Amino acid sequence: MRPLVVLAGLVAMLLNCQASIAAGDKIAWPKAIELFQGELAEVNVAAPDVVAIEGLFGKEKIYFYSDGAKSFSGIIGADVAAKPASSRLRLRAKTRAGIEVRNEIPLKILPKSFSQESFNVPPDFDQMTPEKLAEIRREQTAFARAFAAPIPDRLWDAPFIRPVPHQASASSFGRRRIINGAPRAPHSGMDLSAPAGTEVVATNHGKIVLTGDFFFAGGSVVLDHGGGLFTMYLHLSEIRVEEGTVIRKGDVLGLSGATGRVTGAHLHWGARVANARVDPLELLKKVSRRRQPAPQSELPSGETEK
Repeated sequence: MRPLVVLAGLVAMLLNCQASIAAGDKIAWPKAIELFQGELAEVNVAAPDVVAIEGLFGKEKIYFYSDGAKSFSGIIGADVAAKPASSRLRLRAKTRAGIEVRNEIPLKILPKSFSQESFNVPPDFDQMTPEKLAEIRREQTAFARAFAAPIPDRLWDAPFIRPVPHQASASSFGRRRIINGAPRAPHSGMDLSAPAGTEVVATNHGKIVLTGDFFFAGGSVVLDHGGGLFTMYLHLSEIRVEEGTVIRKGDVLGLSGATGRVTGAHLHWGARVANARVDPLELLKKVSRRRQPAPQSELPSGETEK
């Protein structure tokens, strides 16, 4: 009887393989993806018989959501300091019949040219005392904790909006700085002109996962939009939201200022997609308007979780 059992197992495996191939033929997978450092892409998968899609880029999970038109979309980003290289986006789809279909999409990260500036500051401005180092460690820990457990559900609804009406004073994202002859980390956000006291609004729906005053960032708010997407609003002179609050696109987060390690009033606006630091302006340029709005029950304006 054992040979019959083995044969039955092989037949079942063959049938499952054929069913998987047939299901995969109905899925319009994305073509090869190219991403410049600090940029993002919206990945679309047309899949009429699919109920869920999951993505994996390196060790980072990429979330996909149905747009209500028999297709799924997700966003993926290349970190501002990512090394140019060829990689793959691994996708796994599950059909209504419970069949699992996998595919790997070639993905290439390309180098991008960023601006550079070099300047000197007084030694005492750049000197770190034990007290300053302790404040920096507290800041790093707070932000790391905020990013550590992203909300899986999508809270945001395209399009994204500007947090202040003003334009960027210059292309500051990714700028390489050399201070007193020493290279520093690339600038991971966009500096927007914002006179002190300008209202700063949420670029989209989400949950407040961090508020506080820090050494480098000053008055800060971090917003979790779900699915590994975060936006940051730094150097605020006043914060008008509390951690745990779920807010709507356009709600006032605080007022712009010159707090933290800055020389003048402005808004530092940052974005993070699956732990990749990307230019927040990419959210305005490349995220589609085709999605259905998030359910209203997910966005209780002003409600704070206990």
